[in-house]
Amino acid sequence: MEFEFSAAEQAFAEDVRRFLRDNPLDRFPLDGMDAGYGSGAHSRAFMRALAERGWISMCWPEAYGGQARPMFFKLVLFEELALAGAPFGPLAGSWQTADAIIEYGSERLRRDVLPAVARGEATFWQGYSEPDAGSDLLALKTEARRDGDHYVIRGHKIWSSHAGIATHGLVFTRTSREARRSRGFSMFVVPNETPGMDIRPIRSLTGGVYHYEVFLDDVRVPAELRLGPEGEGFQALLNGLDSDRFWGRFYKAPALERVLRRLVDHANTTGAGRDAVLRRQLAAMAAEIAALRLLFLRAACLLRDGAPISYETAVAKVYADETGQKLARLGMDLLGSWAPLRAGSREARLDGEISHAYLTSLGHTIAGGTAEVLRTTVAVRGLGLPAEPRKA
Repeated sequence: MEFEFSAAEQAFAEDVRRFLRDNPLDRFPLDGMDAGYGSGAHSRAFMRALAERGWISMCWPEAYGGQARPMFFKLVLFEELALAGAPFGPLAGSWQTADAIIEYGSERLRRDVLPAVARGEATFWQGYSEPDAGSDLLALKTEARRDGDHYVIRGHKIWSSHAGIATHGLVFTRTSREARRSRGFSMFVVPNETPGMDIRPIRSLTGGVYHYEVFLDDVRVPAELRLGPEGEGFQALLNGLDSDRFWGRFYKAPALERVLRRLVDHANTTGAGRDAVLRRQLAAMAAEIAALRLLFLRAACLLRDGAPISYETAVAKVYADETGQKLARLGMDLLGSWAPLRAGSREARLDGEISHAYLTSLGHTIAGGTAEVLRTTVAVRGLGLPAEPRKA
């Protein structure tokens, strides 16, 4: 496989760097916290700035207002933004939802929501997990009952990222109870201002708020806001999860590279870099981050070429999250007694970024599919090993 970006993609990368030079990041107010995945904080102003340049919709078909640019332009944008530490938190979710609307959405969704995404105004939270349905999403209890031209949704979602500051939720529901366990589910794009929706914050270890729980009390939603045919939402969910594991982690490698550079600079400045063990540890991290980038680029080539992907995104997500945790631990060791100090503390080193990375990384191997479940995916789909027997 050839992983080098094309001349057009390299020229686009320089356009992005020029934009970042001309628009210092401290000019953009932040609306939500950085969860440590590599996409930075949530900034509506930054999303609008990307939209003004046509970069949010650049890969959409021209019929939907896009420029029909190749998929790899998205990867270039991700890499440059992550290397700069830009606040593009909602971007991956906006791209994923737009792609789903283009493929499965009604004319109303395409007419009303897509233009708002292209303007950087519409952002999304995922209403998948529930208190009793995390790794096993088919155990969900949220129901959508058909009532004429509407559905009435009742249920409870939890661990929904950015739900309190996004504009819409992707709400996964049960619309019927069929014999086949994976049938009878539907996905809806629900505006946050819809009556009956109660969104409550969940405070994280950092003290900030990234996740929310959402109570849906007879939320009335037009049938036109359903994604795809009724009862066939499970496939859309699987596509969304696989997409999230790729698009929601692709920028992890460049983001970790940026953090590693800061740690190396700190080691050189303080003299800690003279320690042979630390040098080997930092060099090993550089090698792991380079390997992580190649894993994602290989998966990207398969996606671009329409090749089947059965386990590659699972491998990449597990490796991304565990590499992030490893780098955070190394950073904590390097900073020593100053490591726990957070941003805003007078004595904090590296602006408290390492402490924040350590605290946020702890949950990454749970979110979006636990590392244990994904290892089973790799074992069964990738290695051909037998699946674990179901417990009676």
